[in-house]
Amino acid sequence: MFCLVFPIFAQNHWDDYIAEKNVGSTYHIFGENVNVRDSGNLNGKIIKKLSLGSSIKILTKTNQILEQNSVKEYWYKIQVGEDIGYLWGGLISDYSFSLNNYTVLCKNLGIKTKRLELKIIQDSKLLSQTSLEVGPISNETWDHNIYDGKLFSPSPHTLFAIKFLIFSEIEYGYSNEQLFTLNHDLKITPQFSWNPGACDPPSCAETWLVFPMETLPEDKKLARKMVKGKENIIIEVTHHFDVDEPNQHDYYQTEYLWNGIQFQKKEK
Repeated sequence: MFCLVFPIFAQNHWDDYIAEKNVGSTYHIFGENVNVRDSGNLNGKIIKKLSLGSSIKILTKTNQILEQNSVKEYWYKIQVGEDIGYLWGGLISDYSFSLNNYTVLCKNLGIKTKRLELKIIQDSKLLSQTSLEVGPISNETWDHNIYDGKLFSPSPHTLFAIKFLIFSEIEYGYSNEQLFTLNHDLKITPQFSWNPGACDPPSCAETWLVFPMETLPEDKKLARKMVKGKENIIIEVTHHFDVDEPNQHDYYQTEYLWNGIQFQKKEK
């Protein structure tokens, strides 16, 4: 008797996910000298060229998909000024916000690469950029925080964070915040990331950041002691708990010491 064994390959629930833009929303161009075409494919006639940071409006999503350099996205019918044409989604930012006198463009490079790319621009000029692996990102939730860099010495030019949803094996996804510094030469440096909260019942967790001169107050209901901020340190306070055991609370702290360039991790 012969026994045939076939390998079983696990498939993540996000393997077929393609990041999408929201119809009716306005986005910024992520590439330079980008071609707008009269149809949703590379054979379409070029009707206009757009510079980095140009604003466009998404009119409709087509059913045409293009994959280049492991980035797979749809083609979109877009409007720029009075002109209407088609553009591949891989050339469009997924999120953007103002930072001082600059604009930050964020790009989800797709499930295969698991990377996030940032560009700092002023008008249509690229000032700085960086790329890092963060995990499989969803386009469903984007946000940002701008923190007070003057709380640290020597002070970084700017301290900010990008918030996004990462797909997870134990749950649909969890929120993640990645911190960055921008120095006086406008160099972007990725710092640490943290997860404000996640739950895979019965086990759950929630986290807070405590900055210098701040205090996380005592919470008797959660059995949480007061945590005072420390000079030049960000304290990450994590609370693990069991939804079936209301009296079970475990706390852990991680400290990130600012050395003028990087936040150095020190677990306690």
